Amino acid sequence: MTPVPSDRDDRLNEVLLAYLEACESGREPDRAGLLTAHPDLRDDLAAFFAGRDEIERLAGPVRDHSRHTGEGMSQNWAAPDGELGRLGDFRLVREVGRGGMGVVYEAEQLSLRRRVALKVLPFASAIDPRRLQRFKNEATAAAHLRHEHIVPVYAVGCERGVHYYAMQFVDGQSLAALVAELRRPPAGPSAQSTVPVARLSTERTGGGPAHFVWVAGLGQQAARALEHAHQAGIVHRDIKPGNLLLDPGERLWVADFGLAQVAGDSGLTVTGELLGTLRYASPEQALGRRGVVDHRSDVYSLGATLYELLTLRPPFDGRDRNELLRQIADHDPPAPRAINPAVPAALETIVLKALRKDPADRYPTALEFADDLQRFVEHKPIRARCPGFSERFRSWARRHPAAILVCAAVLLLVTAGSVFSAALVGAEQERTRVEQHRAEEAYQRERLRAEEAEARFVLARRAVDELFRVSEEELADRPGMEMLRTRVLRSALAYYQEFLVERRDDPGARAELLETTQHVEKILADLAVLRAATHFYLLCQPVVLDDLQLTARQRPLMSDLTTRVGKEWVESFRDIGLVSPAERGRRAVAQARINEAELHALLTPEQQVRLRQIGLQSEGPGAFRDPAVAAKLALTPVQRERIRVIEDDAAYGWMRGTPTEANGRSATDPQVYNPVQFTQSS
Repeated sequence: MTPVPSDRDDRLNEVLLAYLEACESGREPDRAGLLTAHPDLRDDLAAFFAGRDEIERLAGPVRDHSRHTGEGMSQNWAAPDGELGRLGDFRLVREVGRGGMGVVYEAEQLSLRRRVALKVLPFASAIDPRRLQRFKNEATAAAHLRHEHIVPVYAVGCERGVHYYAMQFVDGQSLAALVAELRRPPAGPSAQSTVPVARLSTERTGGGPAHFVWVAGLGQQAARALEHAHQAGIVHRDIKPGNLLLDPGERLWVADFGLAQVAGDSGLTVTGELLGTLRYASPEQALGRRGVVDHRSDVYSLGATLYELLTLRPPFDGRDRNELLRQIADHDPPAPRAINPAVPAALETIVLKALRKDPADRYPTALEFADDLQRFVEHKPIRARCPGFSERFRSWARRHPAAILVCAAVLLLVTAGSVFSAALVGAEQERTRVEQHRAEEAYQRERLRAEEAEARFVLARRAVDELFRVSEEELADRPGMEMLRTRVLRSALAYYQEFLVERRDDPGARAELLETTQHVEKILADLAVLRAATHFYLLCQPVVLDDLQLTARQRPLMSDLTTRVGKEWVESFRDIGLVSPAERGRRAVAQARINEAELHALLTPEQQVRLRQIGLQSEGPGAFRDPAVAAKLALTPVQRERIRVIEDDAAYGWMRGTPTEANGRSATDPQVYNPVQFTQSS
């Protein structure tokens, strides 16, 4: 498959570069072998070899002559005798220097008998269309510039395939050589140093301000020359100490427009391509930003050159290309006064402004740069100012947009997180507030219920206490009221027991209620004893004794017991008015317990049960009011109500004097005293 033209050109360049590197290392490549190995490139390689032989034929004698005659020639220069090699109208004298865009020779223009600098494009570069076009651009750009500090171009031509252009020869040194001389130990400059170098070395060693004024003057000359080029639409793009020449009259010349960019002609530069010397290149040049490099890049490079003149070291001294690129793109150079404290602060401010990373922060034009340098020379206030924090931050932000985006994203996330957290906290606070309000309402409801319950308890307690008081004060001394009193006390006891359950968490109230309950239970027990004592009157009746089937031994003992109880009963009435009712009640209960114990000792268990049954029968319908009897018989509420009606009719009939069927009957009446009727209730 036939390679496309671009691939063929790349292959040709690779072969030629390999050939030149071999020649420079002292090895002579095998030309025949190259022609055989690359048959498709045979014609181009043959033309290259022929052109190289022609250049070597012309330049060989010149190099030999340069080694014998030394460097430098006086202004009263005369062409040496003999033919040393020619290129058109020019006779080559010696090689002055080499660069990326060609070789510079000192030469004589034969037709005008004048000394010139002749720049020749190597044949290897001439076969590269882009390099050839750049060489032509350099000659064209320099030829169109007429300025007192720009090296003028005299002629442009091509001789036997060798492209060249002639310019004014500056008999002096570059600023690179000047810096190299100043870097030497204080013993002094070399014997070949020019007058300006020697004087400047003395001034700098003495530490006087004249040195810095002189450096500012050089910068001003270069800046005004660059402003002239910029006005013509030309950007140099390779300002460095090596391209700024200083003649014996201390006049500065801007040379080498080999990388110059002419307005409207950007096709020779592609994005990412680095042009110029990296150490003095602006950040936008170093990063290969196409379309960003403009006249402010020359301002930066001139600032870097002045920085090195002031400190004798470049702004950045990275040891390799990657480190140097990183420093140029991301770091600020050390302050000149930190390296050389003698540097005036105003001059330091001017240089650092020219070295700003962002083109917008530098001097807008080379003319303003020159004007500020002029103000320094004239000891006037300069316009440049040290950047403040905000300006430094904006500059850093412009250099690191990705970091700003990351920070902005983080800030946005933090803000969004904060807003979201605040919303969550607010919602949680609202929920807590609502729940707290609900809890408060619930607490208030519970408090009201507790207060109401307490009020009801107090009322109920007061009512029950009133029942208890009535039982103790109103019914205690009334005969025949024992049953009613018992019922009242039993009801009060039930309430007190419920109160004990409700107040189980209130130790004080519980102790009081327990004491009252125990007191009621004791009273009920006493009433039960007194009720049982009322049965003694039944034992006086023979029919009852017969029903109990007393033995002959029991009958006289029973007679003695009933007689003694009767006497005690009569004796108790004699104390009325002499003994308090409470004391009389206690005595009655105590005596009743003694009598009950004697009765239990006299009767058998069966006789005791039968006696209780007869006692209930003797009470008539009122016996059914006893809760124990009603529970034992499992009486329904309806039955209890009918019994109560019967009992009331009997009582009211007696009061009206209209006997009923049940009226007037005694315990001995067979219809009243039915031994079988109350058997189940005992």
